[in-house]
Amino acid sequence: MIADFQIANLPKIQFGWGIRDQFAQAIAEQGYQSVVLISGQFLTRPGGFSAELITQLQQKNIRVNVFVVSGEPSPDLVDEIVKASPNNAEAVIGIGGGSVLDAAKAVAGLIPSQTSVMDYLEGVGKGLKLTSKTLPFIAMPTTAGTGSETTKNAVLSRLDEFKKSFRDDKLLAKEVWLDPSFLPTCPHEVLYSTGMDAFTQLLESYTTLKANPITDALAWQGMTLFNGAFEAINSDDFEQQKTGYGNLMLAACLSGITLANAGLGAVHGLAGPIGAFFKAPHGVLCAALLAPITEANILALQQSDEAHAANTLVKYAQIGRLFTATSLRETDALSVLIEHLRQLTKTYIPNRLSEYGLQDDNLAPVLNSCRSGSMTGNPLILPDETLLSAIGQAL
Repeated sequence: MIADFQIANLPKIQFGWGIRDQFAQAIAEQGYQSVVLISGQFLTRPGGFSAELITQLQQKNIRVNVFVVSGEPSPDLVDEIVKASPNNAEAVIGIGGGSVLDAAKAVAGLIPSQTSVMDYLEGVGKGLKLTSKTLPFIAMPTTAGTGSETTKNAVLSRLDEFKKSFRDDKLLAKEVWLDPSFLPTCPHEVLYSTGMDAFTQLLESYTTLKANPITDALAWQGMTLFNGAFEAINSDDFEQQKTGYGNLMLAACLSGITLANAGLGAVHGLAGPIGAFFKAPHGVLCAALLAPITEANILALQQSDEAHAANTLVKYAQIGRLFTATSLRETDALSVLIEHLRQLTKTYIPNRLSEYGLQDDNLAPVLNSCRSGSMTGNPLILPDETLLSAIGQAL
């Protein structure tokens, strides 16, 4: 019997190599006269896409107020941009990586009310419900990782304090423009890191307690797209490279849909607080923790008498078979999956978490902050000693 579930509204999604060339005209055709553009710094430099877009929009008599986001956005930055934005703004455009899109999403939600994001931030804010109208948010990701373009939450942080979400259905983008032609300009180490974040989101949303048939289908498609994408972007054949870039961008977009509707698990349950207390890239954290947490989950499920345990093990085995293109029996497929995850990390993101200051004796704040949010979707509750062991394997 299929359990009850809900699927949130989805934005209009446009995908294609080079579709960014149509973007300015599409904005003009929607009748906007004043927009807020939030972008990464590199894109606003002369010759960057955002700089060219500003000129194109101004030529169409559209007023553009530009704000640059560098690094992970804080609540203070979001509030500053909201206050500095014109009251007559009609839409917010976000062009950049996940941090840029998260900031833009939050700003779009708050300009009409001119309220502080701390009124709504989960766990550390006032816990208020967003009742005012919001501005349309239009997202154009330039990396392939967080899936922020299709989620309803904006992740904000203060180093050494917290990393929390501003979450509401009203924050979903109105439109998403997916153009893989941005990705060749990204350093490969960035693509590896963001791609591993997307893959982790797909794997966790596929095996979470909150998965449903629709998110399963999308997560499986996303993992299928991810499989071999890194190898493709490293090919000498440009058409294979384009396929790899396209697969990564679409996989990331799908991961946003699945995490928004099915949740995540212990990898992200740990990565969030680790990112709050240590200056470590989110994708690196996910990659480092993915194999040890997956192994811990599999071992716990094999010893569990919970009704869902057998079905979740079947799902893990399916992923193992996907990456080996074989019909291994379940126990072998599970072992192969763990080894494949280790090799993925070793090959593409060899960073150890100790490089970012994590040590055996300074993890207490992480454990004290990890039991809410993503952790609640993990297939089973993992005890503190298991979580510490998983982090220890990545140090």
